[in-house]
Amino acid sequence: MCAMVSSWVLAVIHLLGVGLAFAAIYSRARFLGKPVKQLDLPEAFLADSLWGISALVLVLTGLTRAFGGFEKGTLYYGHQPFFHIKMACLVLIFLLEIFPMITLLRWRIGRAKGDVTLNLAVAAKLSQISYVQLFLLVPMVLCAAAMARGIMI
Repeated sequence: MCAMVSSWVLAVIHLLGVGLAFAAIYSRARFLGKPVKQLDLPEAFLADSLWGISALVLVLTGLTRAFGGFEKGTLYYGHQPFFHIKMACLVLIFLLEIFPMITLLRWRIGRAKGDVTLNLAVAAKLSQISYVQLFLLVPMVLCAAAMARGIMI
């Protein structure tokens, strides 16, 4: 019974992480997609922080669920094509995140130091990257739903 409840709690936290990720990535994309003069960096920073928190929650709960003995097990996931597709999307999302993460970190540091000459011209590019990441979350959810139902391809 305890293992069942633990598995359920992990699944709930994981699903809530997905919802937070969607909201945070969309918000970051929207805030950074505004014209440079209208950029509200504190809102973009908040959305970016929430995206970082959701990514951490998703990775930790996902690894625990997949390899911690709470779900179908390593053997199942290792041979499940939907799992490989899901992980490929995750890797792409994280690779795409490198540029926004570094840029927003520099902006945060610059703002903290009082630098008013931040290069905000790349904000639109960061917004586009965020929308691509948001798009990549969709096949991840589709793959997760397929795996939960035992669908094999």
